[in-house]
Amino acid sequence: DELRSRTMSALSSVSSRRPSLRRDISDTQRSASEYMSLEARSSDNLCYPGDDTDESEDDAPKEPPATSSSSKTLQLPPGSTGNATTRQRAAIAASNRAVSQVLRQSSKGSTGFSGELSSDSSKKLQEMIYKLADWNFDIFEVAEMTQRPLSFVGFVCLDAYSKLVDFDKPKLVEFLREIEGSYRKVPYHNSLHGASVARCVYSFCAGCGLAFTQEYMEFTIVLAGLVHDVHHPGLTPAFLSKASMDGEWLSPITPPLEEADMELSLKYNDQSPLENMHCAITFQLLTQDRTGFLPKDEVMAMRKPLVRAILGTDMAKHAETMTRLAALIDNLEHEGESVAVPWHWPAKPPATADEEQRAMWERLYQEEFIMELFLHAADIGNPTLPFPQWVKWNRLVQREFNDQGDRELAEFGELISPPAGFDRNSTVMAEHAFTKGFMQYLCLPLFQKLHDLTQLPCPSSVCRGVNISGCLDNLKKNIEAWEDYKPRREATEPREDDDDDDAQD
Repeated sequence: DELRSRTMSALSSVSSRRPSLRRDISDTQRSASEYMSLEARSSDNLCYPGDDTDESEDDAPKEPPATSSSSKTLQLPPGSTGNATTRQRAAIAASNRAVSQVLRQSSKGSTGFSGELSSDSSKKLQEMIYKLADWNFDIFEVAEMTQRPLSFVGFVCLDAYSKLVDFDKPKLVEFLREIEGSYRKVPYHNSLHGASVARCVYSFCAGCGLAFTQEYMEFTIVLAGLVHDVHHPGLTPAFLSKASMDGEWLSPITPPLEEADMELSLKYNDQSPLENMHCAITFQLLTQDRTGFLPKDEVMAMRKPLVRAILGTDMAKHAETMTRLAALIDNLEHEGESVAVPWHWPAKPPATADEEQRAMWERLYQEEFIMELFLHAADIGNPTLPFPQWVKWNRLVQREFNDQGDRELAEFGELISPPAGFDRNSTVMAEHAFTKGFMQYLCLPLFQKLHDLTQLPCPSSVCRGVNISGCLDNLKKNIEAWEDYKPRREATEPREDDDDDDAQD
């Protein structure tokens, strides 16, 4: 009972902190001058805020008043003013500020956008940013509007937590620019994937109700989504490991590959080499003066959960993660009873910890694991999006796999990865079955277990009451749809890449 009381006290701190997220709708009408200065420090074409700071206020485009019927600012849905969640208000405020600056920049002819924004496009931009917390949001629409989707989504989502986490916004702009520029031009693991994963974890928090006791944790998981695959070479760790052990690469190292890729597996001893590289790049930028947008104490507080979450995206750890998740569910179902092995074994609280310290350690350790779980879920969660989006993402990852398959044949003389997924000449039906296996045997069990965890009534469960039923429903429908998805080519015909496939789908 005493432990339950302390746990409920910790949970109540989450609710009591929510008013600090509240932003009055009038905040969305404030001047763009705060953001105009950011562009002065970021002269390259950005997709968000501001324009030249030497422009006089009289020359700047004017925002219509909030009461005007032509107002471009978002308002709470009719009848929901009194009941709107604080997260809705925060998202609306952050979105309106970002949209305001996007519109100002587009009026200057910024090359950060694919062409000048019409009034219809401006309205569409407002609407889609307002829906960032909606799980079914289409990130491809952002990519159509701006060449910097990660910077734009990152700024909007992180700014939603500006009253909980102290950070330097001009330096955040620089940080996002560097992160986006560090993503390579590969078919799948590019900056759009980083933007998508960050948007998904933001949806878990702002849309599904995922919350933590520590003020910086939600900010941290969104940040982790942005950086979790930065500088990914578009190759799997298995390829990098074999290539490094065989000595010099036989095939030419041309962009997007780099000489340093040859050393990753040796440098990190085959222990999550890509994920360790992502972490190293992130903290290098966080500690540089130009891009270090967080205070040092915040960086130190975020370091452990941020590293753990990113390392948890390594697919080599998926089975271990699922085992630990099942153990956590079992422990929570039998809370108060003696368990032979705690879910967090072999990790354990300090030997000198008293009962209260032990309870807090277990709470924080569970929160870090939940961060890891939900980032991993967002990372492999494309099949939980609406079917047309899932088909687009699947084609992109298939192209990246095929590119690796070609390099494996050139480098090793044979495929070392499953031919059904990596051989460009595999049959359509083999590729179809490979994709179905990913959906049914990797993605579905994870989301089903996560859903089971959120439904536990146990008060010490970090994600009790989080609603991911929409994700799970989409996934089950997509598995059925994929089963009936008819290839356009004969099963015996070798597959060929066709740039028009996405449009036909």
